Amino acid sequence: MLNQLPDVPERLQKQGAPRRGKRRLPVRVNPWTAPAGIGLLAFCVAFVGSWIPSFWDDEIATISAAGRSPAELVVLLQSVDAVHGLYYFLMHAWTSVFGFSELAMRAPSALAVGLASAGTVVLGRKLGSDALGVVSGLVLAVLPRMVWAGTEARQSAFTALLAVALTYLLLRAWKSNRVLDWVLYGLCALLGVWMFMFFVLAVFSHAVAALLLRRRRLATLAACAAAGAASLPFLLLALGQKAQVDWIENRSLAQTISTAAVKQYFYGEDRPTGNLPPSWILAFVALLGVMEGALIVWGLWASRRTPTRRSLLVVCLTGVAVPIAGLMLVSIIAQPVYVARYLTFTAPAFALLVGLGIVSLPARLPWLRSLAMIAVVAVSLVPQLTLKSLINEPPDTERKLGDLVASQAQAPAAMVFEFAFLRDMTLAYPDDFSGVQDLSLADSPAASGTLWGENAPVGPDGLSGKGIVWFVGDGSADPDDLSAFTAAGCTEIGTTPYQRVKLVAFNCP
Repeated sequence: MLNQLPDVPERLQKQGAPRRGKRRLPVRVNPWTAPAGIGLLAFCVAFVGSWIPSFWDDEIATISAAGRSPAELVVLLQSVDAVHGLYYFLMHAWTSVFGFSELAMRAPSALAVGLASAGTVVLGRKLGSDALGVVSGLVLAVLPRMVWAGTEARQSAFTALLAVALTYLLLRAWKSNRVLDWVLYGLCALLGVWMFMFFVLAVFSHAVAALLLRRRRLATLAACAAAGAASLPFLLLALGQKAQVDWIENRSLAQTISTAAVKQYFYGEDRPTGNLPPSWILAFVALLGVMEGALIVWGLWASRRTPTRRSLLVVCLTGVAVPIAGLMLVSIIAQPVYVARYLTFTAPAFALLVGLGIVSLPARLPWLRSLAMIAVVAVSLVPQLTLKSLINEPPDTERKLGDLVASQAQAPAAMVFEFAFLRDMTLAYPDDFSGVQDLSLADSPAASGTLWGENAPVGPDGLSGKGIVWFVGDGSADPDDLSAFTAAGCTEIGTTPYQRVKLVAFNCP
């Protein structure tokens, strides 16, 4: 039941006091039962089937980094991916015990989703009621953005967990105003920024909320400023590597808003980008957006004259709007940086707003609340069919390419990669490429201090006598130069074009 039961004294007044000698003791409910139950459910939703999708390029970057020694990882972070450094060290420790399978690599993210959902239940209680906490935690557990985060080996799910912890610590510090609570808040903020640099927007949103609510303004601003100052060296290092996000498409403001409207919460991502789901899946995505958007509007309207909900509204609205507006503003005036998964940490606040809409439905119609919750859960689960690659899996995933190479027995005997980043398939599924010589590899990823290694030109002498050689090129354009194959007397025996890559097979006697 989504409705809160009235307090025991209230029920006794309505039902009449029991006769003497037959008095019943009130039932005590463990306050951690609901958070634990919702957290376990959220973990299962994210974890089940997480081993089905192939690794994709960002996850393979995690594999490349986590498999190094701490010293080698420090060298890597000095030139690239400093923004992911804390997560890479965490995954280095994890993979040294559990290995590099899809299940092992993605399990930490699923655990983080479970903990974030459990924490959202607690936040809902503090900001509203038990019913709000349970409903909001359940909304977060099935939200496609969080399901995606729990099904990839990246730190998005951890940023959501840290956002929940940071908000809890803020509410606690607002109430107690103890130095220890403010110190804990600052440390959590610092940890969040180290986990991912754009988490600084979550901290900024709390400063805005404090100003709007007039709650411990000086203390909040001081704690946020201290966390910002402590994280400044890290932010400067990460900003110095901004060239690594040059791949982000330069969209207009209207295009960015339309992308955010779909992918920020209601769908997730594509594997790979551009592999659009079937139209009927998109219809459910649109339906989910309309439903949850309508519930948020209703919750705001119903709460307009309820002073006790002001903290909930301000904290959650700023927690969603400020980071999205901030990242869009940076994308417009500086450099395109808006990617939906970068703002996964706003998902718990969004879920609380949806939960508010559900519990604000008329209490005299309890079936309506139940129906709304069932509809949200059911529609939210449909996009998982693509997020978990149960349908519409691309034909050129790294796993499928590895299986193709492995199925060729002794052919190909060698491979040439046009660009170093195309080598990611060999890092994700090394067993499929055992015995296959990488002719274009000059330095390994660890030796070169890069994610993908360094390439060297392959001349005719390097190709002659190699037998079957596969050239792996970028699928978006024709290869720049294949003259070395011609000069070596190689014969082209087949071309397989995909969306991401193009495979050209040669026989080099």
